Amino acid sequence: MSAFDAPYDPVPPWWRGWRGTVAVLLVLALAAAGAVWLALPEDTSCAEGVARVSPEGECVGLTDGSHAFSSDLEHVFGLIRKENERVVEQAGKPGGAPYVSVVYLMRMVPGPGDTNTLASVRHELQGAHTAQHQANHAGVRGDSPQIRLLLAHTGAGKQERDFTLERIRERRKQDRIVAVAGLGTSTDATETTVRRLIRTGLPAVGAVITSNSLEGINGLVRVAPSNADEAAAAAHYLKESHPRAKVLLVRDRRKDDHYSKTLAESFEKNFPADRIVQRMEFDSSRSSVSTYFTIQTANLCQAKPDVVFFAGRGVDLPRMLSPLSGRHCKDRELTVVSGDDASQTAQAEGFDKVTDALQRGRIRLVYTGLAHQDAWKKEPGAFDPVAVGVFGKDGRFRKAFPREGLDDGQAIMGHDAVVTAVAAIREATRGVPAQKITGSDVMQLLSALQGETAVAGASGLISLAPNGSPVDKAIPVIEIDGRGRVSTVAVSSRTGEPPRGTPGG
Repeated sequence: MSAFDAPYDPVPPWWRGWRGTVAVLLVLALAAAGAVWLALPEDTSCAEGVARVSPEGECVGLTDGSHAFSSDLEHVFGLIRKENERVVEQAGKPGGAPYVSVVYLMRMVPGPGDTNTLASVRHELQGAHTAQHQANHAGVRGDSPQIRLLLAHTGAGKQERDFTLERIRERRKQDRIVAVAGLGTSTDATETTVRRLIRTGLPAVGAVITSNSLEGINGLVRVAPSNADEAAAAAHYLKESHPRAKVLLVRDRRKDDHYSKTLAESFEKNFPADRIVQRMEFDSSRSSVSTYFTIQTANLCQAKPDVVFFAGRGVDLPRMLSPLSGRHCKDRELTVVSGDDASQTAQAEGFDKVTDALQRGRIRLVYTGLAHQDAWKKEPGAFDPVAVGVFGKDGRFRKAFPREGLDDGQAIMGHDAVVTAVAAIREATRGVPAQKITGSDVMQLLSALQGETAVAGASGLISLAPNGSPVDKAIPVIEIDGRGRVSTVAVSSRTGEPPRGTPGG
């Protein structure tokens, strides 16, 4: 037998030798590790108390300022964090003043279609910090307890809001939380949030809530006038500026927006019915709003109104004003009057369309605002000089935020909301040691802030009625002109005359 005839002994497959065994085991081990890694939940934490509720969601939750929810907020969050650290540090020293925490809660990063803007959120938080600093360093009804300001971002949806509210509930005792301020605008979501906070035992102080439908919730107060008061102030203004005016009423029928609904209803109650010559309704939650108004301008010209009362959100004003400026009856000047949300117009997308419409269309735009710095000069007796001094050239606001403006009123309202919470907190120390104050104590004392114990706010006197709204609050009537300039043309109120700005004054 030749070598070529010897039996063939094939090379064993790679998987049958020791090397194959090792390789197979290694592959199985790696696969198992990969399966375990895939099964592990994704880390959604953004910072202490802050997380992404869904993998692709935004960071929401509760922070002491350590985590800025937006780069736009980094400066003000940094100042709040620094003050919070000082408060906690001095409280730990022998004889140091005790502290409590106030949460400032709102949607801090507005999304598409939101009625707020990044600028208005930033301004509101700047006002809140100004009030915190004033309370801790200059005194607001004393100087104890010191105020720690926590920041809560509710996000866009129910999951995010629930997560944030649960963080507040969990940390209520640990962080000595006794009140929540801010709260956002007058929507269904805001009402749900407020009711949950109150069930947790925390009072709520609204900064810019105006809807009539949110009055009478035990545990909620607000420093802004109600829509009923705004509408009455607008009616008083029109009776003086346009004594025989015919009015077209435009209202947004969006179901989840308390603001637009109650503003329209309140204006109808306060203005003579025979002078409302026509009514129009649109739905801002649907598309083609501009097209709707373009079609309706023909009907407007037929009705020949002198005034349009716009009961809608400021972000929708450009979609009405642009078609209005192209109406064929421009021989008549038209005044458009709206509520406080029109303050958002000047910093929202489309403001150039607003100013262009005002210039080309013979249109004046005025609205009942919540606060404006020109009002302090227009009607000085309606404002406390110490309160407005905080926003003067030597006040804390200008030192901390020298390049920021006050035209939208948000900083002033954020300030007044926190000052009102602080007033109730420090009134509570008359019967309870500062270190033992609870949300229940503060809730009780908020209802006592009236008459002689009312709050001298920078937006006017805040004397709270049993339904939680300020009585006869000062309301500036503000104009935006064709060059984009914002000015106060009058200071009114529900009765037509604002009260004195100092309690007992």
